[in-house]
Amino acid sequence: MKALLNRMMIVLLVVCTLSSCDEEDYDLNPEIVEMGNLVFPESNATIVLDVENDDRISFSWTPAKAADGGALSYRILFDEKDGDFSEPLFAATSDNGGSASSYTASAARLNVMAAQAGIAQLETGEIIWTVEVLSSYNRLRFDTQASVQLSRPEGLAIFPEYMYIYGSATESENIENAIAFKEISSELPHQNIQPGVFESITKLSPGEFHIANNNSLNAEGLSYYYINEEGKIRGGDQASSFDLEEGVYRVRMNLSQSTISFTPISNVQLYIIANQVVKANLNYIGNHTFEADDAYFEFLTPGAPEAPSWLGWEEERYRFSFTLGENQTSYIGSFHNPDMNGSLVAGLDAYNARPNGGEPAYYHNVYFLGPDAEYWQGAWKFADRFNGQAFTVRIVFDPKAEHYYHEFQLNQ
Repeated sequence: MKALLNRMMIVLLVVCTLSSCDEEDYDLNPEIVEMGNLVFPESNATIVLDVENDDRISFSWTPAKAADGGALSYRILFDEKDGDFSEPLFAATSDNGGSASSYTASAARLNVMAAQAGIAQLETGEIIWTVEVLSSYNRLRFDTQASVQLSRPEGLAIFPEYMYIYGSATESENIENAIAFKEISSELPHQNIQPGVFESITKLSPGEFHIANNNSLNAEGLSYYYINEEGKIRGGDQASSFDLEEGVYRVRMNLSQSTISFTPISNVQLYIIANQVVKANLNYIGNHTFEADDAYFEFLTPGAPEAPSWLGWEEERYRFSFTLGENQTSYIGSFHNPDMNGSLVAGLDAYNARPNGGEPAYYHNVYFLGPDAEYWQGAWKFADRFNGQAFTVRIVFDPKAEHYYHEFQLNQ
């Protein structure tokens, strides 16, 4: 009987606990009850934008508070001096994915905002900023805003659609057929590409080249540039010299920092990820294109001569490797995560099937994965029709295409 009473007391205690006998229930209430204040830079402070040295400027504020003490996130908003932030010049989540009460802006980013606000090169002008705080169901803007004076350097901040080079050092001698450069941006998580970086994959030889912002002699606003003795891009219609070895280069013009770089690209190969066996060596054929016309691959099956010992299914995933610079092995691949069940590029959906006709239009887009890509990251699958067939493969880095891409063609 005593044991029974003890068990009943334990049950009553548990029931009491589950039914909150304490009478002090914890209510989830994400209502924002206290706004923060803008801290730094102080209002009307002057920031000299040093774009060439890639300066970083921190904007900070005191945290807001939710009624339940829960986590909040933030966005910073910038606008021209008479703006109301309804259509800001620029908006971004704060540092640490939106959880920090600070935002680190590059001088290049602020330079773009200044130009959009009508501040000319080598002049100082005003923009304003504030912060927006977000809870699980609420979004409020701080009660205050602050102004900041931005002093712009020499150089471009609002960029043309394309840049061009032409001359004896390039694949084109004349401006009408000049080699195009497109502005690139950060697409993959490891990338941190600032505004104003223009890229072209092209062949160069010792000689001279000219730089222009258009390939039509009749274009309004046609401007020319050259590389000075310090390696900086400057305005002026004069030739620049290229004195490196003949080869294919990834050429990048950073118009925000007025710099240009030439990095060799070589040893472009298609390989099977599972066994790391190369199936095609691609050569540069001009017009931003690498090609191999003698590729062949039989899908791997368990026990096949080239199959790894752990393989228990038919396997055909592949990507590309190449040498960047003197000896850095790097990778070109798809937008897929290592499991091919998610995308590393915002706005794209994974496609974990063979591309036999139902794949999205962007399936064969190519991305520079860097030298540290995970083993299976950026994989593609072959279509069934290429199993055991000779084929041609191309990678096309066309600056005027919607995106860099690759393609296959059966050899018949």
